[in-house]
Amino acid sequence: MADEYNMKKKRKRGPYRQKEIIKKDGLPIPVLTLNGSVPTLDLTSNESTEQLHENYIFESEVNQSFVFEDEIQNNLLSKESPAPEASMLQSTIDHCDQVDAITFEQATEIDLKSDDPELDDILKSLYEETIELEDPFELWEDSNDDEHTFTNFDQNDDLNSDYDLRPLYPGASVTVGAFMLLLALFTTNFGVSSEGTQVLLNIIAFALPFEHNLCTKLHEFKKFFTNLRIPLVKHFYCGHCLGAIENTSLKNCPYEFCKKPFSKNDGNYFLEIPLQNQIQNLFSQENFYERLQHRFMRNTPDGTYEDIYDGKIYKSLNKENGLLSNPDNISFTFNTDGAAVFKSSKVSAWPIFLVINELPYKLRMKRENMILASLWFGSQKPAMGTFLKPFQHSMKNLYNGIECFSPKRGAFLSKGILLCGTADLPARSILCNHIQYNGAYSCWKCEQQGTSAAVGKGQTRVFPFDEANPKGPERTVHNVIENARQALNGTHGTSSVVKGIKGPSWLSFFPEFDIVNGIAIDYMHGVLLGVQKLLLELWFAQKHSSKPFNFFQKLCQVDERLISIRPTTEITRLPRTIQNDLKYWKASEYRSFLLYYGAPVLHGILDQERWSHYLLLVNAMHVLLKYGSTDEEVNEAEMYLLEFCKNFPRLYNGCYMRLNIHQLLHLADCVRNLGPLYTHSCFSFEDKNGALIRMIRGTQNIDSQIVTGVSFLQKLPELKQNCIEKGSVCESIYNSMECPYILKRMKKIGNIGYILGGIKEITLSASENVALHNFFGYELIQMKFQCFKRLELKDCIVYGKSYTRMVKRNNSVIEYKCRGLINFGQVKFFINLVENDQQYYLAFIEKLRCGNYAPKSNILRVSKTAFLEVIPIENITTSCMLVTYDCAQYSYICKFPNKMESD
Repeated sequence: MADEYNMKKKRKRGPYRQKEIIKKDGLPIPVLTLNGSVPTLDLTSNESTEQLHENYIFESEVNQSFVFEDEIQNNLLSKESPAPEASMLQSTIDHCDQVDAITFEQATEIDLKSDDPELDDILKSLYEETIELEDPFELWEDSNDDEHTFTNFDQNDDLNSDYDLRPLYPGASVTVGAFMLLLALFTTNFGVSSEGTQVLLNIIAFALPFEHNLCTKLHEFKKFFTNLRIPLVKHFYCGHCLGAIENTSLKNCPYEFCKKPFSKNDGNYFLEIPLQNQIQNLFSQENFYERLQHRFMRNTPDGTYEDIYDGKIYKSLNKENGLLSNPDNISFTFNTDGAAVFKSSKVSAWPIFLVINELPYKLRMKRENMILASLWFGSQKPAMGTFLKPFQHSMKNLYNGIECFSPKRGAFLSKGILLCGTADLPARSILCNHIQYNGAYSCWKCEQQGTSAAVGKGQTRVFPFDEANPKGPERTVHNVIENARQALNGTHGTSSVVKGIKGPSWLSFFPEFDIVNGIAIDYMHGVLLGVQKLLLELWFAQKHSSKPFNFFQKLCQVDERLISIRPTTEITRLPRTIQNDLKYWKASEYRSFLLYYGAPVLHGILDQERWSHYLLLVNAMHVLLKYGSTDEEVNEAEMYLLEFCKNFPRLYNGCYMRLNIHQLLHLADCVRNLGPLYTHSCFSFEDKNGALIRMIRGTQNIDSQIVTGVSFLQKLPELKQNCIEKGSVCESIYNSMECPYILKRMKKIGNIGYILGGIKEITLSASENVALHNFFGYELIQMKFQCFKRLELKDCIVYGKSYTRMVKRNNSVIEYKCRGLINFGQVKFFINLVENDQQYYLAFIEKLRCGNYAPKSNILRVSKTAFLEVIPIENITTSCMLVTYDCAQYSYICKFPNKMESD
């Protein structure tokens, strides 16, 4: 029975260890020993009774033994406060949890410089105090002997052996390297299993001449790409306490509180993929260094926010003699989050992803430019003290500079810095060693405590709107570090959490990283999956049907409007119903509803006051996501959000004023500090998490599968450069697999764009001839014209209405200039003609009348007209979305806030 009890007993983490088993009332009771001094801290939350529910008897090594199991049971039954001893024990557990997120190197001096001398002293003192802790998550300086590096690199290999430039068979025009690259890209993109790959190799070998040079065995196919593998380092940890283990020859966990059996064969390790190697590989690629100079070629007016470079943090590092004023140096945005690997288990992968901010936005977000710094894999969340140490060590080395080589730049020293971090609320709390989102002081941007409010049968944390100081008191780096020290030393009364801070965070010790302003509020989780999802539930959930803010009886009408919308091809998902599909909506669908569908569809559904209130959120988010928003516009957006939050409890209920609503007040500051919200959202990282999971083909060696896939993606540009000849058929096949949705370009139109699809000869109708006559001012002799229906123009794709194959989408709506005025219309088709020895590319437009145009309006009401107008295609400024539905008197033009972000 004792064995069965111990098997079922919940595994504990903290500064205590199991000492012996004694019997009480016939049941085995574990006796745990507390290690070290115990701060006298008071705990008043309900979590204490939950964590003490098991029958533990604790013995203090510092003082005399004490047994209080009966008192704990009595407290549980009576729902009263725990006994003093229980409070002391729980405080110790919480004390351990706070240190879990910050375990420091003892053998490494960390640069703790800032612009504030007083802050320097606090930070240095805090670090010195922390490294003296005897902590189960103490991070040791790894010796070279204990770094488990596995790589197949041979520095003496000839490049030709890496890329195999032999012909596939005698007389073949394609090389073995090019064919293997195409084959590998095919198996990766289409998820071909190992068995499927072997069968494919057999079929190809059967079709080739006997003297071919293609490998025919699966292990040979994999071996061909072994030189692409990045050096890896295994960092082992105890599977019970998650503490880092330096000496892997030990038979037991070295920490006094644990002492559980340990074996490196248990598979309890995480992977570090050294940053230095990855960055050096990227710099070695052709044109990579040149693309990093994008930031110096921009001509952005002051007070305009186009990218992360326009935020205060980047500007402070880009000033004269600043780290980022040097064209050789780079900065990173990082993200970490758990991604479920299998539907039938709790196993998840926790990667640390980095993107290089200096690359143009669309390039920095491409998968081949992503950097995977670390990978934690298992059924437990990572202990950040264990997980972040190698990352911090690598960033410190990069901050000091690493040797790199670029084909055109030659050899140079490159330095890097962590500029920004983004994560959802649960991940952010463990990264920052901060209270969870449902606790007091859970806002990372300010020190508002919030209050508890009843909701249903339980309680929730809400943040009432403070008219006197809506965004304050401000949380700063200085007070975060001071609060962490107080929490660590237990000097703040009886609480181990000080204004939401449980203790020091590893992020405090990254060189020049602003742990407050550098941690972004992710609008994907906060606004879309938080606020917009909440509003839809309040409006249309049947459980709220008795409330004045609920419109459940109109839900069918809303769904009919939604599914009749024909979005543009920029929106990858077609609209789905709320009644049947809301629980399956993705974040991108909430974004489409907020920015485009919501306001038109809800007009006449919500009462006027709530509809106008919702428009405050819609207009504010358009501005904060806009490419090129100005200081004035950001200030206006902030006022919209202040008004939205102020009136929210009156229009709905104060119990819904949760953290996601409160965080809206800080979004404008995120733009001021880090640029438009799209530059630091989790959308691109979620896509990378999905790509990571798709690399897994089986249940064995999952970490190795992921790293191999990432290595291959990072090496794709280099492989293409060395294996595939430009302009060849191989390149066309490669491009079709790498970008399968890119439309086939036909004729190039100067520097404006490309004709897509075929060109046909047509005869114009009478009304079309009149429109053409009005454009030229005279009637043309020519009767037939070269017509095309699709056009790639600048950053948009425009389809004419005459392109009948497009049924569920509408890409015909544009904004254009005519006689110096902004107009809107729907393109019918395009023509190409030569008149008076001049080439013309013209668009036939069905004009839309806009009665309430304002330059700052993002959603405009329009009506159709019978007026047909002809314009040069260079007058088209951008594409728009037309939202219309059956029986509607008006339609609505919706502008895209930016063309950078994609679904």
